[in-house]
This record gives sequence, structure tokens and C-alpha cells, in this order.
Amino acid sequence: MALATGDDLLHYDPEDFAPEPEGFLPKVKNPEVRAWALEVHALWKNLSRKVSDGVLEQPELHTLLPLPEAVVVPGSRFIEVYYWDSYWVIRGLLASKMYETAKAIVTNFIFLVDTYGYVLNGSRAYYTNRSQPPLLSAMVYEIYNRTCDVELVRKALPALLKEHAFWNSEIHKVTIQDAQGCNHNLSRYYAMWNKPRPESSTKDKESASKFLSNSEKQQFYRDIASAAESGWDFSTRWMRNTSEFTTLSTTSILPVDLNVYILKMELDIAFMANVLGNKATMESFLEAAEARKKAINSVFWNGEMGQWFDYRLANGTICKESETWQACNQNQNVYASNFIPLWIDLFHSDAALVENVMGSFQSSGLVNVAGIATSLINSGQQWDFPNGWAPLQHMIVEGLLRSGLKEARSLAEDIAVRWINTNYVGYKKTGAMHEKYDVQKCGESGGGGEYIPQTGFGWSNGVLLAFLEEFGWPEDRSIGC
Repeated sequence: MALATGDDLLHYDPEDFAPEPEGFLPKVKNPEVRAWALEVHALWKNLSRKVSDGVLEQPELHTLLPLPEAVVVPGSRFIEVYYWDSYWVIRGLLASKMYETAKAIVTNFIFLVDTYGYVLNGSRAYYTNRSQPPLLSAMVYEIYNRTCDVELVRKALPALLKEHAFWNSEIHKVTIQDAQGCNHNLSRYYAMWNKPRPESSTKDKESASKFLSNSEKQQFYRDIASAAESGWDFSTRWMRNTSEFTTLSTTSILPVDLNVYILKMELDIAFMANVLGNKATMESFLEAAEARKKAINSVFWNGEMGQWFDYRLANGTICKESETWQACNQNQNVYASNFIPLWIDLFHSDAALVENVMGSFQSSGLVNVAGIATSLINSGQQWDFPNGWAPLQHMIVEGLLRSGLKEARSLAEDIAVRWINTNYVGYKKTGAMHEKYDVQKCGESGGGGEYIPQTGFGWSNGVLLAFLEEFGWPEDRSIGC
């Protein structure tokens, strides 16, 4: 019987949960690590919810949206499903052999695309003004790789085509002309909102109080909501002045990682179209992917530094006409996002490029005793130093690993082991998995930002299980700091 956690969500026992699934983490030989991994696996039960009948029958009376299937929430204060968190939740569910729960999450997101034209930041009515990093195609791709579920691909493809159109619509698309006169189309975050965020109204009004004109306030509100859309809320990455929060200018930045996610979407759509025998769509999206790869290399890549840098638009507005590329507009501060292109096959399959980027990464200062730092700037914002976040560890580690280079695999495993150790020590101290970690101190949770650190925690659980599935843990290797 379901137990109420509030008016809108009910605890839910996933039908595909088993205390120790058959074939669970076969490479984890150390009994201590295996026992802990099973405890983390059991957290999927704690985080599983189902929308109540009251919401389904009278959605207008609730902020929660009437999702048709069960959900997995991140934890603590986050008691609804969130978009990009769910990719790493799904990676963990796949390690836990919970394929039906993973498919249910995708079904909910397809419902949101069918209803709104894109996946919302989260499943609340006040999130309809923005999305989050677009990883729906990556979710479908990973599930298909495990299950060969062609029907899921068939159901998802129309939604993915709609989502791709959303991220290439006029408000998101910007054209940059390179020195050779070639035009490149890239995308940016752009929330459809110019007021305080309903979920953080007081804080936003307080931050905006320094602006005198209404138009300045409206632009600031759009930039703050767009930073929330990025998932990096908040970071010096989005500020013109890294010591002044009110210089947020998210909408005037072309982000490396967003365009990598859209490139991944284009490759995934081509793959799925091929699975379904749709040759025209496959060819069209392979062309789109090739064009975006060229754009990423033309606008973001810095060969001397061996990194891809975000690009700041000179005029800071929607570009109706082409803006000409200038080297000085690359943001040359070091962020973990500068290395996210390695996650994509079109980049990690180039051995010479991987070697160049790996050298840059190892000397960047981002690699710390307990994982990869988000940035080198200690601003007090949560997407900055010394915080490390599970998604960033995972994408960089997986990119290095998939390159096939021996040195890259060694570095990937070293980072994964550091991250597993800090997760373990933190869990043993607090009895919880944390939203973020302090990469300077093994076992310490992260801090900063608008709210107290949260536990639970969906994407941390998912990345831990994915790392243990990939790398295992030998019986004779100790665990901890």
C-alpha cells in the first residue's frame, strides 16, 4: 500500500527492484565495497514516487504535473523529477537491472515533450518557462543498448525531433561567422522568463534590487533563470565579473557543454532513425552533427590551451545577423565543462586530440585528491571550486575511457577511484550519499550556493554504481582515504 509523502506524491515500490539483482556489479569483488554498493542500490526504493490520484484527477489544483508513470526523485528538498539529473539516475538504474523504472522515466519525459514541446527543468508547473541540459536522447540510447527495446525508440523519436527543434529555435540559435567567412550555428540557454523565479522569488528580487531600471531587472531575471536552465546554478562561468553575482549574463554565452549535448542528440537521432530504417532522417542528422562538430571546433576550440572554451557574444543579444568570431571572446577561465567534448565519440575517437586534451586536463588544476573540481574559482557559488559534481566526473571519465588509449584509461580509473573513495567515506560518516562533494577533502560534502547541501542523492548514486560496474573493485584493494 502506498504511503503519502504530501498531497501530490506517494512512495512507490518499484516492481523491478530486487535486493541483490542477478548479475549485479560482477567486477566488485571486495565484500566491504559490495555491501555498500547494495545499500546504495537499495536507495532507489527510498527515492521512488508515483503521482497521486488527486493530481491526475485535478491537475489544476497542484503545482506537480500529472506524469503518467512512476518517478525517481533526486532526494531531500528535491521532491519531483528533474531533467538532467535523470540521465545519471538512469545509468545507475541500468547497473541495478531496473530497466522498467528507467523506461518509465523516459515515458514521463516524452509526455512533457508532447505537452510542452520540450522537457521541463522539473515536473512542476512553475518550471514551464525553461528546460535543462537536453539528455533525453542519451537516456533512450543507453536503455536501448541494454534492452534492444525497439518500441521505446519508436515512441521516443518524434519527441526527440521536437526537442531538437526547440534547442535550434530562434531564441536559442546564434550564428557565428569565422575568419574564413563560414557561418556556424550554435545554441545557448535562454529561459522564456523575465521575472523572479517563482521557486526563489525573494532571493531573486533581493539580487535584482541593485538595478535601477525595469529593463535591467528583467534582463537579470532572464539570465538567472537561464543559469538555472543550464543546471549550473550558479557559477562564475555565467558572470562577466567573477566576484559580482549581478553580472550574470547567461544568455550572451554560447556554452561548450550545451552544444555537446545537442551534438550527442543529433548522433543519437541518426542512430535511432537507422534502427527504425528511416534513412532520410539518419542522413539529415549525420549532416547536422558534422556541421555542429565543425562549429564546436571553429568557435570553442583553443589548440594552444588544449581545451574548448565558452564563447561570449559581443552584443549580448539575439543575433539576427552573423556575429564575427573573435579570439578575445573565448572565456579562458578553466572549468570542467571545457573538457566535456571528450564524452562524444566524434572527439574521443581522435587519438592525437585526446592526448593533447589529456595533457591540458592533467595540468589544469582541476584534478584534486577527491575528484574533479568544477572550476578553479572559489566564489561561494556551488558550481565552482572546491565542489565536485557526479555528472562532471562521469562524462570526463567516460570520455577518457572510450578513447581506447591506455594512458587515458589509467587516468579515468584513477579519477573514478578517488570519487568512489570520497563517496564511501562520506557515506560511512553520515549514512547518506551527497549531492556534491568537496574535492579537496576526501569524504566531505560540498557547500555554497542558495540552499544547504542535500542528501539522497539520485545522480551521485547513479554515477557511483556506473563507476563500480565499469571499473569494479578488486578484493585486495582497500576502500577509503
